[in-house]
Amino acid sequence: MSERRTVYVTHPGAVLRRSGERLRVVARKKTVAEVRLRDLQRLVLLGNITLTPAALGSLVDRGVDTVLLSHTGRYRGRIVGGASSNARLRLRQYALTTDPVAALATARTIVRGKLANQRAFLLRHARRHGDTHALAVARSSLRAARIRASLAEDLDELRGCEGAGAAAYFRVFGDQLRNDAFRFEGRSRRPPLDPVNALLSLAYTLLHGRVEGAVRAVGLDPWLGTLHATQAGRPSLACDLVEEFRVPIVDALVVAAINHRSFTTEDFEEVGPGEPVLLRRETVRWLVTLFERRLERRLAYEPRGVRLSWAQVIEAQVRRYARHVLGEEEYAPYAMR
Repeated sequence: MSERRTVYVTHPGAVLRRSGERLRVVARKKTVAEVRLRDLQRLVLLGNITLTPAALGSLVDRGVDTVLLSHTGRYRGRIVGGASSNARLRLRQYALTTDPVAALATARTIVRGKLANQRAFLLRHARRHGDTHALAVARSSLRAARIRASLAEDLDELRGCEGAGAAAYFRVFGDQLRNDAFRFEGRSRRPPLDPVNALLSLAYTLLHGRVEGAVRAVGLDPWLGTLHATQAGRPSLACDLVEEFRVPIVDALVVAAINHRSFTTEDFEEVGPGEPVLLRRETVRWLVTLFERRLERRLAYEPRGVRLSWAQVIEAQVRRYARHVLGEEEYAPYAMR
């Protein structure tokens, strides 16, 4: 049996139609691509894409996770099938989320894992390309933030530790770029103000979509997290579990792509000072390709003593979190080496 896969549709103005047991992508009255519905696990639509009622019904009936992004990669929403029937898991998750002590302990673990990965990434760069005073200071700050996170007495203090670590990390993030055409002066999100931030933002959005899809597939409630406060419109658990993968999947991908000249400054549209930097359509498509290649890369997954793809590691970690919710084991984020 062929492995179910993720398909991205990026053709402007395309229409997705069902044709028997296949989904056809029609642009300018011509079929430009098609996929068997049984092979489809996730569908990502970028930009002005139309779903016919028959196609939409088939996607919902088959439980295909359908993610909607703007043409620049901004998250707009998703279409999912029926909710999980695992009531016991959901009840235990609600109990964990509403227990201040248990929720804080879980959030501490998530933050410590993120900070450890940031420090490990900087240390890896120092080993390969030489250490600097700035990198050493940043690693020291991250180590101190991780220690303070272990002692944080409430979520506000813990989030402060995370923020301090992020500030130290991004102060030297640009030091890892070995391509003079790209500069990074600091993290800017809404909107991204330079090409590096634009790449990071889109790749983080793609990562978030994969993690939320895994959360839903496992049967957890994506809206009930511990580190990120529960609020309308935010899948807080997905936001929590994204944190441990930001560095090893997205940051490593963006740094490598820039250093290997996979992008040029002509791949971006700069409107003016203080305005967002936009990725051209072909740039979006290329980053999506690189992201999917990254998810296919296999690595040693120590908790199980096997080699898995990054996509499989994401699902394995979400299942590990589910076991934590059920009280079967303590949760441990993925740790870079």
